[in-house]
Amino acid sequence: MQLDASLLGALRCFEAAGRLLSFTRAAKSLNLTQSAVSQQIRQLEDRLGYTLFVREARGLKLTAKGEPLFETTTRALGEIHATLNRLDLSNAPLQVNCLPSFALEWLMPRLTEFHRQQPEVSVRLKAEFQTLDRQSMNAEDIDVAIRYDPASYTELQADVLLDEYLVAVATPEYLALHPAFAHGESLDGVVLLHDASPWIGAAEFVEWRTWMEELRPEWLDQLDGPQFNLSSLAIGAALSHQGVAMGRTALVYDAIRAGRLVNVFNRAVRAPARYMLLSRSPDDRRTAIFASWLKQECERFDDLRSAQSLVKAR
Repeated sequence: MQLDASLLGALRCFEAAGRLLSFTRAAKSLNLTQSAVSQQIRQLEDRLGYTLFVREARGLKLTAKGEPLFETTTRALGEIHATLNRLDLSNAPLQVNCLPSFALEWLMPRLTEFHRQQPEVSVRLKAEFQTLDRQSMNAEDIDVAIRYDPASYTELQADVLLDEYLVAVATPEYLALHPAFAHGESLDGVVLLHDASPWIGAAEFVEWRTWMEELRPEWLDQLDGPQFNLSSLAIGAALSHQGVAMGRTALVYDAIRAGRLVNVFNRAVRAPARYMLLSRSPDDRRTAIFASWLKQECERFDDLRSAQSLVKAR
């Protein structure tokens, strides 16, 4: 039997009807009339010389010959669809603009898995933290951006990726030298390490202040210490036994799990900001593929940190 355009069209109707077991629902899914789908199936059965469906009171049922044809048709149309989607992807790399600390501590270790799962989508990662809007994303050819701030966005597709929580972290060695602090008794002799600008326009010491207001308000008059322009630098200073950093869980999770840092009081406070995904053209298939993967990774991470009791804010 020759595979021509009319046969392909009829097989498409047959696949929809076999999947939904209803000519009416198949017609709706294909944006056709019910009579058009019925006619296509009837002509296909005439051409094949055997029936494909048994019409029952509660709907359709595939015949003995209809079942293997449905399985093959479904598989073939699915492979054609997947191939067309893959070939439709732009060859241009997806331009991802990400906060430097989040890129270093969280995103980069996971990108290898994304490339393994989606080898057709090339990612070009750039670490920056400037304010973005549609005009700047167009001007700088940014497809998607990851930001950490409390702002809302109106000109761009903006999706919340991950809520964030704050934990005081230090090395076991540093805590051994400051037992009064480790027991929550005193800040005497303790150096507090700060991200000077967790987001553009953030108030001075905002993350430590947020944490203290919730858990140690009596320490607020001692809020001071060296400031760094990146959170990863403050975390690096803590890892070098220079003081106690206010860590975002996404950035210190691995170091805590490895024992290099300690969540000093085993307490967490919800941060005033969260991670956002900004998309210039959310309908771009590369953007959609990356966004879907990133959201799944964020959900997986949220489950992990919850299982480790890292986000039980009190």
